[in-house]
Parts: sequence; C-alpha cells; structure tokens
Amino acid sequence: MNAAYWLGNLAAWSAQAAGLVAAGGAAVWAFQLRAPRIRLVYWQALLAICLLLPAVEPWRRAVDGNIEFTTTPARPVSPGRAPVHFPPWRQALLFALVSGCAGRAVWLAVGFGRLRRWRREARVFSPLPPRLELLRTRIARHAEFRLSPSLSAPVTFGLLRPMVVLPALFDELPADIQEAIVCHELLHVRRGDWAVTVAEQVVRAALWFHPAIWWLIGQAQLAREQTVDGEVVALTGNRGQYLNALLAMAGNRSAFDLAPAALFLRKRHLKNRVALLLKEVTMSKEKLITFCAASCGVLLAAGWLALHTFPLQAAPVPQDQESGKLLHSVAPKYPQAARDKRIEGAVVMVVHIDAKGHVSDPKVISGPEELRSAAVDAVLQWHYNPQAMTLPATTEVTMNFRLLPEGAPVVLPDSYPDSYLEGKRVLLQNIVVEGLTPSARGELLQQLPIHQGDMLDADGMRATMASAVAFDEHLRVALLLNPSDENSASLRISLAAAGPPTRIRIGANVQQAKRLVTVTPVYPAEAKAQRIEGEVRLEATLGKDGKVENLQVLSGDPMLAAAALDAVRQWQYQTTLLNGDPVEVVTEIAVNFTLAK
Repeated sequence: MNAAYWLGNLAAWSAQAAGLVAAGGAAVWAFQLRAPRIRLVYWQALLAICLLLPAVEPWRRAVDGNIEFTTTPARPVSPGRAPVHFPPWRQALLFALVSGCAGRAVWLAVGFGRLRRWRREARVFSPLPPRLELLRTRIARHAEFRLSPSLSAPVTFGLLRPMVVLPALFDELPADIQEAIVCHELLHVRRGDWAVTVAEQVVRAALWFHPAIWWLIGQAQLAREQTVDGEVVALTGNRGQYLNALLAMAGNRSAFDLAPAALFLRKRHLKNRVALLLKEVTMSKEKLITFCAASCGVLLAAGWLALHTFPLQAAPVPQDQESGKLLHSVAPKYPQAARDKRIEGAVVMVVHIDAKGHVSDPKVISGPEELRSAAVDAVLQWHYNPQAMTLPATTEVTMNFRLLPEGAPVVLPDSYPDSYLEGKRVLLQNIVVEGLTPSARGELLQQLPIHQGDMLDADGMRATMASAVAFDEHLRVALLLNPSDENSASLRISLAAAGPPTRIRIGANVQQAKRLVTVTPVYPAEAKAQRIEGEVRLEATLGKDGKVENLQVLSGDPMLAAAALDAVRQWQYQTTLLNGDPVEVVTEIAVNFTLAK
C-alpha cells in the first residue's frame, strides 16, 4: 500500500464529500429551512453519510486472484555513486496530512487537560440557590455545579459525571440571567451533547484539511445551540430574559473555543442565535415532507454522481514499490498437480536484471518443489524499466501461491466456455476484469454486449468473447460458475496466460561455464598497426542445440568487432534445459583484444 494509493482515495473521497455537502447546503438554502431541530438532525445525518461513503463504495476484488508477488529493492551489481534521493511529493504530502492529524490530536489532548484542570481547581457550588436547585431537579438532577476563577463563561462536560463549571463572577449576575444560564447548561447535560461534541472534535482532528467538513460541523454546532435556545425559552417562558443572558456573556472573554466541551456561547454564533430568538420559526408538516423528499432526491443524485465521478480504488495486489518499476510481468500459472495435492506456499528467488531490464539467472532459494518451475517460467518473462532503476542489478522475488477456499467459483476451461451455455441461460452476477488499467477497464465494460444482471446464453457468451478480443487480442474470457446456484455465474476477463518460454536470458558469467568449443579471434593487422585494443560486447542468441544463431554488436571498436563476430559464430555451448525441455538462450559475450606490451 503506497502513498499514491492512499492519497488518490483520500482525494476522491474528499471530492465526494465536498459534492454532497454542497448539494445538502443548497437544498437547505433553497427551502429556507430555519427550524433548528430539523437543521440539527439534517446536518448530523449529512455528516454521517459523508463519513460512511467508503462503506458503500463498489469495491471489486478479483474472483480467483490467488497468486501474489512481491519484490525487494534491486541492488546494483556494479558499485557506483548512488543517486541523490528526494522523497516523492506524494509521500511528503501524506506526511503533512498525518502530521496535521497528529497536531490536532495534541491540541485535543491539551483541551482535555484543561477540562481536567478546571474540574480539579474549581470549588463546589453548594448549596445552590433554591430556584437553581429546582431547575437541576427538573432537568438533570445528577449534574454537579462548580465555580472557577479561570473561566469567564459557563462550560459543561462529562458523560457519567456531568459537570457544569460556572465563572467565579456568576454570583454577581442578576437572578433571571443566572436562571437562564443554568437552564441552558442543564439541557446540554440532559441531551448528552458532550459526547457528540467530542465526536465532532475527533472528526475535525482527522479531517483537519477538509473545509467542507469543518463547515458542516460548524453548522451542526450552531443548530444544536439554537435548538437548546428554543428549549430554554419554552421551559422558562421568558424570551427577553434569555436574550439578556446571551448578551451578558457576549461581553466576557471567550473560553477556550477548541476545548471538547459544550460552551455557553461562541461569539461567531451570537448573531444567528439572537436573530432566531427574535422571531418565531415554524415549519408546516407539508413543507417538512416536501423538504425531506426533495433533499433525499438531491442527496441521492449527488451521491450517485460523486461515487461515479470520483470512484475509490480497491486495494491493489500486495506488492512493494520495486514492482512498480516493472514494464511487464507475467503471473505464474498454478500447476495442476500442485492444485490436486493442495500444495500452497511461497517461492523465493534471487534474479539478475541486465542492463536492458531483462530478467535472467533465477535462483530458487526456498519454496515447494512442485511450485518452483511455474515461478521460474513466469519470472523469466518479466521486463523492468531501465530508466527507472540502476542496472544491472539483482533483486529478490517472492511468489505466493494460495489455493482458493472451498466453495469458491468453479472456473471452466478457457477454451470454448460458451459450450456450457448451449441450450441454457444463467444470471450474470458479476464481471471481473483483471490486468487492465481503470480507464481501459471502464472502456471495455462499455463495449461489452452484456452487463451485470443480464441473462447470459451461448450467443451472448460468444459475442462477449469476440468483443473482448476485438478490444485487445491478448484478452480471454472465462465462465465462473456459482457452486451454490447453477443458474448464476460470473465472467472473468483477463490477459491470456503465457505458456512456458521458448527463449530465456542468461547472464554472461553463467553461460560462459557452458561453453564447449571456443575459437580465438584473429587480431586484425590494421588494428595492431594502429595499436587499437579494447573489449567488444556482443549479444548472442543460442539455438536449442547450443549453436550461435544470431549475433549483435553492443559496443566496441568497429575494427575489432568484425574479428569478434567471425570467431564467436563458431563457438558451441551446452544445450540449456528448462523443466527438461531445450530452450533458446539470449546472453552477452565479451571478447577482449589486448596487445602485448
């Protein structure tokens, strides 16, 4: 799992959430929704939907992707100056995001520490005045009141042991303002708002970089305070008294705004809270139903559009960053004999990568004997990107063979999968595409004549096979039967499995030991006269019989190259066997021309 994968999905989810929040905010504005209780439920539901978006993503996994491979960082063979390494910008950005979350977590920890200090340093407010004691008995009898010289406004926190900490100057306030403040804080206790506040702060800490989420949480906080305002007015029956309490607290120094606690007043909310208190807000049942229906439709449409415009990517097959340097890789074919014996395990190999990125000289370090040949056959067909790494090099490759669990889909033979469907139809449950990029996969699915949920017959299968081959001649279509339901199946579209290689690449040092006949090149007279010497490097293709069939000059002086070619064409090597069968070999040959001193 790399930085690009996480950042890509995080960016996609951020765009999805931003689209949903924008659509939800537009719906509230269009319907002029002012009822605070309904707004609170709406904003909280919208926040929950945004956070749960990844859970409803259409994660698609390969049905029988049962062979994984990993590689270790390649080690250059020839010592040289290592290139200066700069951290990729994706990793730097991911580090910044994680650091921001850690910083917000520390900030929250400081807030909890401050709450603890307030609890410890504040003195118990006892006995309460009779009017306040009556309110506590009616609303939240288990709440504890304390007075703190460190505060300028009330703060309420705690779930099992809720506490209302009042400023030390609370005793000097008029009785009606005291009553309004205490009623407000006790209602927070009864509603359990402290737990919700903590949850919102945790979400803010994790998504500190997302302005839409911050705005959404801010709207939920405002709606919650406005809801409590309305409940206070309904309970006390004195709107003017409560407005006076808000204005009295607005003149004090603000409390620690980021503390995970229900504050009596955030000054940025004062204007909206006062404006709502000055007018009656009602919403008819018909308007409420209309808003609910319309907002559900808007959010469903926005959600569908966001999920399909910015889809999350399923986790890739486990492999490290070194395998990202592969231009081409072939997955091994699970040997049938090993399947029958239910042999599983990891085959670990050390392979050589030449200057052109070709793999040669695989040496198996460990792994079941029955699986080694398949692993070697596959890795010999790999090709690395010479521009992305220092070559030649060696690397360690691990191929993990895992059998499918019992009850997994049955894969029919790749040849003639349509014959099974003659005279019958099955429900197509899923279409799995392997080996293509996301954009190519989407384009292929659009061109197929059948889709998920269709009824598939023999003609549809043949049309699908033809369409896949027309899209890419290397694609093959297999039918995967559902063992628990004979009337349903899935399709797997994947790259055709490559057969055993008929030509392999072997390193010069290894192949040199297999040389049977050597003809020494004749030193050209003209090169001797001009004192020309040096090394001529050739790429040779050896036939299955060990004879030199083709030669290509890679480097060296032209005067010396002709003599090297004439001599090497006469060389003879041992036949190279792969799994008992002779194969052609591509190797490099170095011919040194040195004059006597």
